[in-house]
Amino acid sequence: MDLLLQVMETRKGKVQGATLRQVAPRAADKLLEARLLVASVRIPVVAAMDDYEDEPIPAEWCAERRQYGYHDSVGRWVPVETEDIAAYAVDYQFVVAKMLVAFERAGPPSLTPLIDDLVWDVGTVSLAGAKKPVPVWFARCLRYPAVRASIEGLFERRPPEEVRIILTSTPGDRVPDTTHRRNYVISVADVVNAPGKLSISPQSLGARVFPGQVQRRFPIDNTEDCGIVWHRGEKITFGGDKQRELLQMLFAAYWAKSPVCRTSVLLEDVGYGRKVNSLAKAFGRRDDWRRFIKYDDGNCWIEP
Repeated sequence: MDLLLQVMETRKGKVQGATLRQVAPRAADKLLEARLLVASVRIPVVAAMDDYEDEPIPAEWCAERRQYGYHDSVGRWVPVETEDIAAYAVDYQFVVAKMLVAFERAGPPSLTPLIDDLVWDVGTVSLAGAKKPVPVWFARCLRYPAVRASIEGLFERRPPEEVRIILTSTPGDRVPDTTHRRNYVISVADVVNAPGKLSISPQSLGARVFPGQVQRRFPIDNTEDCGIVWHRGEKITFGGDKQRELLQMLFAAYWAKSPVCRTSVLLEDVGYGRKVNSLAKAFGRRDDWRRFIKYDDGNCWIEP
């Protein structure tokens, strides 16, 4: 899922096959096999692996050999696999359907472009707390100022009757604030059912849009994905996959009334590397987690 969202956030929304496999070969194969990424055009540029050390050069079609390739520094023909120079694009119609598989969705069978290749009208979904179906858009590349300006203009021209959800591939910490308060811009990564999954949790999405209607336990409560923690009436939002998975494990122990976890085991189970050997490093610069998580003698636990 991380790789898919990264491809969505590229300016052109396309990526070369060789690049995909260099960055994350197993994830790339899964995305291609699932047809979430599909071949669109070819980018006939490769890195020449010879004396020039990764110099980008064009790959040419050889009719005689019936293959792409290039001549290296001594004139030898080096073949290039077609899938390496193919450009892959996201099948947004298919991806959005996967994201909203847990919702009752209505609207046209195809996504309606609102800003070419950047923003689409998805239709409406039924959401707990809403008086009627909620309109949903999908947007990408909101971290770029020009795209933000375009979508703000769209908000101005097309205000929602009540609320509207704008799902985005942009990471939560890069999602810009909007002055149009009935538009809720929400990163997909912050409301999925589980880390690494593509389907969105109705509970998590509803908690973001209608937080006042969620029945919360006191002094502490959390959404299913731990994207939101309510501590003594205050809402604390968490966006990182690993942070939320860590919180899920801590809350599972807390609600099971066996709250104490071994910190090193917890960090390893979540998938942090050796350099992340403390909760402080896991949560980075933020320290609001300290309000309800305690630690001592190699152990950690929730204590509201």
